[in-house]
Amino acid sequence: MLKLFILGVFLGYKLQKTLNFMGKYKLTWRDLSWNDFKVYLFALFKMNLLKKSPYYVVFGAAVTVFITLGLNHSNGLFLLPITNELNSGRELFSLAGAFGILFSGIGAPFFGGLSDKYGAGRTIFILGLLQIISWIWVGNINSEFDLFGSRILMGIGQSGVLGIALSITGRSINSKNKSVFLGVIMASGSFGQFVMVPIINYFINNFGWVYSSILASVLISPLLIMSILISKNSSSQDFIENDQTIYESLKNAINNRSYKLLTAGFFVCGFHVTFVSTHLPAFLSDNNLEESLAGFALALIGLFNIFGTLSFGYLGSKISKKNLLSTLYSLRSLLFLSFIIAPKNEFTVLVFSATLGILWLSTVPLTNGIITDIFGHKYSSMLFGFTLMSHHIGSFLGSWLGGRIFDLYGSYAPVWWLCVILGFTSA
Repeated sequence: MLKLFILGVFLGYKLQKTLNFMGKYKLTWRDLSWNDFKVYLFALFKMNLLKKSPYYVVFGAAVTVFITLGLNHSNGLFLLPITNELNSGRELFSLAGAFGILFSGIGAPFFGGLSDKYGAGRTIFILGLLQIISWIWVGNINSEFDLFGSRILMGIGQSGVLGIALSITGRSINSKNKSVFLGVIMASGSFGQFVMVPIINYFINNFGWVYSSILASVLISPLLIMSILISKNSSSQDFIENDQTIYESLKNAINNRSYKLLTAGFFVCGFHVTFVSTHLPAFLSDNNLEESLAGFALALIGLFNIFGTLSFGYLGSKISKKNLLSTLYSLRSLLFLSFIIAPKNEFTVLVFSATLGILWLSTVPLTNGIITDIFGHKYSSMLFGFTLMSHHIGSFLGSWLGGRIFDLYGSYAPVWWLCVILGFTSA
């Protein structure tokens, strides 16, 4: 608050100086050229907003994750309208989304490596452009090719965003409470889900899915600005790093038992999250519940995950991250089991969504924190990228199998039971 106060006083002082100058020479705002105005704005921007500060990096990373994850979790809202438009089964949409997720996983270590070598800002700028193009393409889907192409491009655009955001935060914050800041990054993604999903749901219900996708392309555009902010402020703290090459670091990770277990657990996490976010709206519709409930349920997951990621991020700085992860996966399985047994009504859906929200993406700051604890920060974006690839492979199966099994049996029940089994296995 003190920094904000000082910044406000300084800006006020600069403005007053300008006004005094204009008064002395009897100038009006019309007498100032556009070039003068641009110079003045650039000076203020450069002096005040581009100062080297790790907190600007955290802010930029948080906004990036807020937008990307928020819009990503709205994909399930497009299932029914697009399948109706193409007159296809749910498997087609699910498979397209699954391939998007798969390419996102493949791209995660690649773009993570680019970020480690060439900078996070440049990489996020490229990813932001790809996401904008993909959402515009979604609004022009007329065939199966468009459906698959747009989803694959969207997956590539989203690949690495989360890992890069977490890694640059970990590098910029030299603090014993690093897990707390990682929790903040994930909480921003959850808050994005809470904000973005209802907006997209409202536009789909009132203006159609085409205009909603165009809106999404507009909402994603601030990533370009955030990439500049991150680029100007990114810097590593004085961490002690080894002299390993990328190949050596990756070889050590592959041979590390903890890294393998983390990767396997993240596979399950991806399966859970993507199955729910993709198929929950259709599942609720199948149970004769109101369409508006689906958007609210997904938003509620995002809202409560803010609390979950912050809480588990804080706990990760105090107690064993490994034990916390095991607890999370066990609690997820118990929740899925309870939801299977419980009657499907508005109350049970809201309770399920709120509880799942606490456990939703709380695994991410813990997983990323363990990786950096073991291997350091030098290649953290790449190493977390490979772990994230496993997450996306699980997401691929969660999205595709959900649609495949429904089209075969007319029910999501087998997939819900699979979620229970996988959760207990990963714990």
